Amino acid sequence: MYSAEDLSAYPFFREVLKASSLPTIHDSLTGLIARPFMLRFVQSLIQDRKPFTLMIVDLDNFKNINDNYGHRAGDEMLAAVAEELRRVIGKDGIVGRYGGDEFLITYFGHTDYDGVHGFLDELYNGASKVFRKNMPVSDRSIFSTATVGCAIFPSDADTFESLFALIDKTLYRGKSKGRNCFIIYVPAKHAHLEIPTLARRSLYDAFQSMAEGFDSGSTAVDKLQRAFVPVRDNLRMYGLFFIDADLRLFDEQAGAYLENVETPQPLLHNGLFTACGLDELERCCPALSRQLAERCFESVLILEVSRPGHPYGYLVLCPEIRTLHIWQEHECAAAFFLARMLAQQLEAQGGRF
Repeated sequence: MYSAEDLSAYPFFREVLKASSLPTIHDSLTGLIARPFMLRFVQSLIQDRKPFTLMIVDLDNFKNINDNYGHRAGDEMLAAVAEELRRVIGKDGIVGRYGGDEFLITYFGHTDYDGVHGFLDELYNGASKVFRKNMPVSDRSIFSTATVGCAIFPSDADTFESLFALIDKTLYRGKSKGRNCFIIYVPAKHAHLEIPTLARRSLYDAFQSMAEGFDSGSTAVDKLQRAFVPVRDNLRMYGLFFIDADLRLFDEQAGAYLENVETPQPLLHNGLFTACGLDELERCCPALSRQLAERCFESVLILEVSRPGHPYGYLVLCPEIRTLHIWQEHECAAAFFLARMLAQQLEAQGGRF
């Protein structure tokens, strides 16, 4: 929770504290700055022409936490993430609650791409990690990730409205790439993007590209490799394996079989298994778990490849290396589509991969 001493370092809050009590400025749940005061603070920085980086943070799959563990657990998660953000930002900025599961950060530590990239990478992967980690909530530990969009004042935008338009755009770009990532505004990459287009077409484009890639291949292996390109590029999955009917593990990247592994069937529910971490997989399928761990994968999605009455094997997909990953519904849907196309092809060629 921000103290009066913390806030008095900023002229805007010194003036606010003369007319408003500290509890009025705080968001009651998180102890961060409440939305109205945070927005006025941003406006004051722009009016004073003070360079800063504006970041919007959206917690991934937050609704699922409320649905699965209750709203009390959701509130505890918000408070825990808020305190972590406040601690890491320290005197280099101010963190506010923007609404729901979103936070707004004014960051003064860096106002250049490389500096901001290094700071955000630290939030995701470094010693100061806030995201991609288990958060203690009540009597359990819940894995938390977030998507961050950001832009820099005044180099990217020099008005309140245009700056917020850019962080909204970069946030949606991060969501369209599969969440659990950060996007820093770069004009050459993002100036032409429109939020409705990002929200509507990202998954459609991925499915369409998968189908076109699959259709352009010749053998089942070739079709799978071609269809995986848009999955890798759009959904940030970098490991693709196939376990055939003889339980041989095929590595798409190497284009070769590795070894025989155990069947993952006991782990599957309705033909699907997802895991953040390999502990459960290791207990059931130690050989498969070892192969993934040797390649620095830390999360896994497994789908049954079958037609009615004809099991052909299993697809195994992994996100970028050294990333604990909460699997999203659209990622599972894309993997299902890929598995279904492969099953139809294997059926047509007698079941052999």
